Amino acid sequence: MPLSEHEERILAEIEAQLAADDPRFAARARRRRRLSWNRATRVRVAAILGVVGALCVLSLGFVDGTLAFVLPATGMALLFVAILLGITLLGTPAEREQASVPPDERT
Repeated sequence: MPLSEHEERILAEIEAQLAADDPRFAARARRRRRLSWNRATRVRVAAILGVVGALCVLSLGFVDGTLAFVLPATGMALLFVAILLGITLLGTPAEREQASVPPDERT
């Protein structure tokens, strides 16, 4: 649900006041939010490209008769590795939540 004009104006005033009171914190919060989103996006894209590439290698095994065993086995291994890396690099929900907390407030 979008904010009303009044709510957007109040939010902008609060953000301006925060930036005026503690500019280092405001800069860190903007930077951390941007970096964490970029890392998660890069991991997802890498995992998807890995799965697509592994499926291509896997399908080549059905086309090329000389490497009928090697290519599908390699494709399955690459598929497993891409999925495993995609899952492990994103981390657990607790780790993602801990990473989103500014360093000064971590326990």
